[in-house]
Amino acid sequence: MGRSRSGIPQTPDVVRGLRFWTGGIVVLAGAFAGQVAQAQESSPRTGESLILIVPELPANQINPSGRSVVLTAPIMDGEVYLGDATLTLGADGSASFSAARLLALLEPRLTAQADEMLLSRLAANGRLTSTDLAGAGITIRYNPRTLQVEMDIAPSSRAASVIGLGAALGRTVNYMEPARFSAYLNVRGSVDWVQQGEDDADEGVSAPVMFIDGAARWKGVVLEGELNLQPDAPGADYQRRGTRLVYDDRKHLVRWSAGDQLTVAYGFQSAPEIAGLGVSRRYSILDPQTVIRPRGSRSFQLDRRSMVEVRINGQLVRRIELDPGTFDLQDFPFAQGANNVELTITDDSGRTERANFNIFLDQAQLAEGLSEFAFYAGALAPLGFHGPVYSDTPAFSGFYRRGISDRLTLGANLQVDTHGWMGGGEVVLATPFGSLAGLASASHVEDVGGGWAGLLNFQRTFASGGISADTLTLSVEARSKDFAPIGIRVPENPYSLIVGASYGRSLTYDLYAGIDARYSQGRGDEPDVQSLRGMVSWNIAPNLSFTGDLTYEKDSRGTNLGTLLSLTYRLGRRSSLRSDFDSRYDRARVSYQTFGGTGLVSYTLNADVEHSDIGTGASVNANYYGNRAELGFSHFGIFERDLGASTGQRSSLRFGTSLAVADGAVTVGRPIYDAFALVKAHRAIRDNEILVDPTGDSAAASTGALGTALQPSLSSYSDRSLIISAPEAAINLDLGQGAFRLFPPYRAGYLLTVGSDYNVSATGRLLDAAGQPVSLVSGTARELDHLDREPLALFTNRDGRFGLVGLAPGPWRIELVGEEGAAYEIEIPADAEIVQLGEVRPVR
Repeated sequence: MGRSRSGIPQTPDVVRGLRFWTGGIVVLAGAFAGQVAQAQESSPRTGESLILIVPELPANQINPSGRSVVLTAPIMDGEVYLGDATLTLGADGSASFSAARLLALLEPRLTAQADEMLLSRLAANGRLTSTDLAGAGITIRYNPRTLQVEMDIAPSSRAASVIGLGAALGRTVNYMEPARFSAYLNVRGSVDWVQQGEDDADEGVSAPVMFIDGAARWKGVVLEGELNLQPDAPGADYQRRGTRLVYDDRKHLVRWSAGDQLTVAYGFQSAPEIAGLGVSRRYSILDPQTVIRPRGSRSFQLDRRSMVEVRINGQLVRRIELDPGTFDLQDFPFAQGANNVELTITDDSGRTERANFNIFLDQAQLAEGLSEFAFYAGALAPLGFHGPVYSDTPAFSGFYRRGISDRLTLGANLQVDTHGWMGGGEVVLATPFGSLAGLASASHVEDVGGGWAGLLNFQRTFASGGISADTLTLSVEARSKDFAPIGIRVPENPYSLIVGASYGRSLTYDLYAGIDARYSQGRGDEPDVQSLRGMVSWNIAPNLSFTGDLTYEKDSRGTNLGTLLSLTYRLGRRSSLRSDFDSRYDRARVSYQTFGGTGLVSYTLNADVEHSDIGTGASVNANYYGNRAELGFSHFGIFERDLGASTGQRSSLRFGTSLAVADGAVTVGRPIYDAFALVKAHRAIRDNEILVDPTGDSAAASTGALGTALQPSLSSYSDRSLIISAPEAAINLDLGQGAFRLFPPYRAGYLLTVGSDYNVSATGRLLDAAGQPVSLVSGTARELDHLDREPLALFTNRDGRFGLVGLAPGPWRIELVGEEGAAYEIEIPADAEIVQLGEVRPVR
């Protein structure tokens, strides 16, 4: 929703109403005052192809002026507003406007056959008529009551419309542009103070440890790196963890990287430390708002305007009113497992139809045609004392997965270095009985030999409606003795076979129960391991919950039967108290946690006491979140049994802050995790505190004494609205946008300026050429240096006095309605808040 300078929300209904009254004034003026000649300048040019609408009413009811009238009219498809067109009303009651404009508005709504028919008629005749449109299944008319062109399109002539049922509805959004250059540097640190240790040498204040990371972004290329610092500490006093260049190709959804790679593994792969080049596509990082799982798609046709409801597993996910036409429902928000989908269609006559279908999917599936991959090539660079140790050992690691269909996903992976290789494949198949996934790999390690591994997994969810939902999972994994991914010189596979099964069921809204079993077959001297666990979760009351586990284990230590019980009591919305007991270790713990506030001046606090056979431990951990930094404190103490003599005491102090730069502006704030926004107050409002993302009596950040604020928690490639407020600002101050719409690239920074020069108020008195007051007239004031800006409305009283709010320094022109040729010019001085203009006379 936009907002005019006068503060009137520009909703479609308001805009339509303004068009109605404006158009009505134009027509009446043409009929009774003959003042529409100027409008002829915007009429279609001579020779332009037109659409001619034959009148359905007498001419004097459509155009009572008796002459041609030009006005801007909305084009409507039923209740849907398509756009505006410059319409000419003939003296005979006909209406005409640009045929090219009509076809441009209709193209996305028509089938290819209907569109081609209209194009051929236009090419043959040089214009279109109501009869031509009727041949394509379209009726068109001009409505003189609403001053708009109305159309009805037959369902058979409409192109299939896609209705997304997920969170994204496909709307066009104008996002703010990120800074051309931005950078940040995070500094986190900690200092430990040991009051009591195992020996005297351990006691005292330790050397501080600092963790530094940062990134700089210019023209879409990001340079990022990480560093550890511990001056005056034994061993290395610094360690560079990695440095790399990153570029995201958003058109093809591909990330390119060069330097110390952050490798991603899949299946049985390891994540080797490689320095070189990388290319990857992972939707969770590059396009987190895209549903990559198989999307349901059902097509249907409506002959009448209808209400359509879509329910998945009994839950209503979308209700939408649709005009006649053909539609594809896509992008169902499926849950993992079985999905019962019910489509209910109720037309405007009350007739109801239902359609049902079922689809099974698994989180590991990809929709048809989608692919994910990651490939890294270079040299092994294991992390050493001072940073990566670059070797001359070449290495490659990668995987590729693709959705062959909505039911079948295939994948392959490979890792190679000079000491060995590992490769394999993947299959994920959705069947009517459940989801079946399989992994198989083979490997070869230098001086060891070949090996193999396989995994088979089956999942099924029995969704029977209501509260009950059963989940069954079965898995089998097998490995040979010598199987290993790259980087492992001596394979270690103590178990040859691992079999597992689990089953869970929601018994009521407040009660859940489950059971799982696991068996591992030992290799050589390694004994077999068996385990069986039963669990229950019960919401006893709105503020009280219980969980319990009963376990049976048999391993090298023998047979053990144990229980794990937990009771949680919520002390209001922000605090809770929890008690745990584990019979296997005779361990009991009581813990308390709370938090206060959100954003600035907020805190978290956790404290617990734990007792076991070996003694008692007590700890407290607190964190404070300020505008420019995060602070933390923790203390841990160990005592003999039953809180006897102290045997160890340690305290830690932590801090975190950041320095951020965006297009020359600098600020300090809390640590940045991905993208950020630097908010700066305009000079006209620099004395007012600006709050970023205010919530209640707090906010995410504040400009404060520095005049700048930092929002450090923006996620890349995720839609975000940044709300701005200045609660103590004067009412006449122009804050500009009250919200900024952002879609941050990776590690991007924004420079957002709040406020503008349009904060000046002016009063004066308008006189005509004879020196008499201009009484009771309306007009506009337009800024001469920015003619593209919306003008300000102006009204005079009986004495010709007027007032204007929202002016900026510079020249302005005042023009009056009904005062032909009268114009006034005023000059607003710089650094002014209220201007007394005095008597203002026309310049012509």
